[in-house]
Amino acid sequence: MLPREKYLKKGVDNLTDMDLVAILVGSGVKGKDFLTVSREVINCIRNTIKSNEELKIEDITKIEGVGDITAMRILCGIELGRRLYGLNDKEKILVRNSAEAYELLKGISKKKQEHIISLFLNSRFEVLEKRVICIGSLDGVSVLPRDIIIPALELNASSVIMAHNHPSGDPTPSREDVAITNRIKEGLELVGLNLLDHIVIGKNEWKSISLSD
Repeated sequence: MLPREKYLKKGVDNLTDMDLVAILVGSGVKGKDFLTVSREVINCIRNTIKSNEELKIEDITKIEGVGDITAMRILCGIELGRRLYGLNDKEKILVRNSAEAYELLKGISKKKQEHIISLFLNSRFEVLEKRVICIGSLDGVSVLPRDIIIPALELNASSVIMAHNHPSGDPTPSREDVAITNRIKEGLELVGLNLLDHIVIGKNEWKSISLSD
């Protein structure tokens, strides 16, 4: 399903970062579809943020398929987000335990589909990035270890905290939740990273898989 169709049928909450950029990009060029262009744009934005540099229109228009108008549209969207939601705040957010992670992630409790979201932390337990990993259906969602490992390595993270919601409101981890957690934990350990916790978020409560039987 194309991003615009997904938006109309499922709403903005079901769009990934790349889906959002793809809607702004709109179209591709000969030999490069709009999803490829969008992937290059989102990588450009992430790399600029990671290096603490200012994103400029010239940075985006270097990407084949992105003109001045599209680049301005993207930059204006980012600036609007900063102004409305304080995205320009440079203060580091510390997450030292699962309760603090829950406070940052509890917003997904209201989602009608399962969302898997991760906090990527540095060695000082500062949040490098909060990222939606994938979005499922009303029945569930699947995630592979590489879905967590790749962004963790890109961000040079030291550890990861995962969370997902149960639309039913009951945060009791399922057997599948525990199995997925173990696979991801083992995968992260292979590349020298730690999975600190995987929390399941329900209605006004949460449970830690790492502390579950």
